[in-house]
Amino acid sequence: MLELLFLLLPVAAAYGWFMGRNSVKHKELKGRASITRNLSSGLNFLLTDQEDKAIEQLLELLDIEAATIDTYLALANLFRRKGDWDKAIRIHEKLHQLKLPKPKAQQIQFELAKDYFSAGLYDRAEKLLVNVVTSPVLAEAALKQLFSIFIATQEWHKAKLYSAAVDNTKSHSLRIAQANMQTEALKQQAILTKDSLTELATRYAKAIRPKFELAQLALSQNDTKLAASALLYIVEHKPKWAADILPLLQQCELPSEEWYQLLSNLANKHQNITAVVLLACWLTEHGSAEAAEQFLLDKLEQQPSIRLFQQLLQIRQQQSAPAAEVLSSVKELVNAYLDKKSLYSCRNCGFTTRKHYWLCPSCQHWESVEPISGIDGR
Repeated sequence: MLELLFLLLPVAAAYGWFMGRNSVKHKELKGRASITRNLSSGLNFLLTDQEDKAIEQLLELLDIEAATIDTYLALANLFRRKGDWDKAIRIHEKLHQLKLPKPKAQQIQFELAKDYFSAGLYDRAEKLLVNVVTSPVLAEAALKQLFSIFIATQEWHKAKLYSAAVDNTKSHSLRIAQANMQTEALKQQAILTKDSLTELATRYAKAIRPKFELAQLALSQNDTKLAASALLYIVEHKPKWAADILPLLQQCELPSEEWYQLLSNLANKHQNITAVVLLACWLTEHGSAEAAEQFLLDKLEQQPSIRLFQQLLQIRQQQSAPAAEVLSSVKELVNAYLDKKSLYSCRNCGFTTRKHYWLCPSCQHWESVEPISGIDGR
């Protein structure tokens, strides 16, 4: 009998292990069934427009199952796009409480910061983004979001704190933004000097704003040499800006031959309307009105332009006294037409305006609002 007992012990142990395993499986299945019920219930609330109940139901799952984070991120982003920032914030804040690997935690911080920004909670958003700037993956996006906060609050001086971080990225737009925001900070603090602007213009060579402000400041102090240097650099690298740069360069009193070469290059190589008009004026002054008129007629055949036609009317009006009155009436109509036309457009979003903005009011891009070209352009 004792021998039989020893034989039955392994059987009993095996039976206990088998039953225990089944018990664990049963608990797992029960837990998964509970998750499925909660998830189904939450989705049902969403489908029946009971979003508050849906969020409560779905957030309960976070305490049970953290592997579905991407699903929650997608749901929160959907709420943010719909303008339901409070719902997006509740989801992201719940996710933020979980203990997750650093990359995923930083992603959630970034998304929560965007929620706060959308809701106008700039201080909270900034505190989160400061930590995300160190992320090798999200650094550029985090810096752009931070700069959006500084634009909204006009705390331009804060941008300088992230100069090194911007330099570590490959973003051209971030460097342009940095140059503009530091220029705004100098103006805001009334410490705009030739030295400070020269430093910015040197560090951010592709930015227009520091050089443009430097030229204007130099002209106000009768430093035409410095102004001409800054303006010539802009027009060489950004010919489209000639409409705004050439009138300032006229004040620098460049040598006649240098001025002529500059206008010829812009008129013939880049088809700039303002350069063509000024070159016609130069021909009238140094040659003859007939030569200027023929030059304008040739250009009008190549590129129809209302402003070139306007200049042609002015020359003919001066040449022909009998026709002056009729041409004057036509010129007034042309002027009235042009007075209603936009002078600038944003290359990024298409926003149009008669006033120049360094920061596009529509898409919030720096230095994207440029002089308009085309039949009505300059």
